Amino acid sequence: MDNLIVLSWLAYFISCAFLLLASWKLMFWLPFTLKVGVVLSQLAILLVPTAINETAKAPAFIVLVIDLLSRLPLSEALTKAAPLIAALVLVWPIALLWGWLRGRYLNSRVEAAEAENSDTETN
Repeated sequence: MDNLIVLSWLAYFISCAFLLLASWKLMFWLPFTLKVGVVLSQLAILLVPTAINETAKAPAFIVLVIDLLSRLPLSEALTKAAPLIAALVLVWPIALLWGWLRGRYLNSRVEAAEAENSDTETN
């Protein structure tokens, strides 16, 4: 049974990689910060685990969907979804910070190139 669990996690990670690659290609024209935010959100949905029972863990999104479909009380479903909600709230400030830092870096490179070009023109 343990081999089956490991094999299912491996298949899950492979499908996640294909999903991320496909979505990155679809979001090609979006701004960098938005792309990073969506990809980090996907990673949070796909990778944040939660406990199914005392010994097993599964991705929180899948556990939440199964719990809601099986009409589990909402309070129990929310306790299982808490790590996923926290991760989704956390990824967007990280994406915004990453985009801001990248923008500053690109602006400094442009300014350095312009300064170098103006020095070359004066000589």
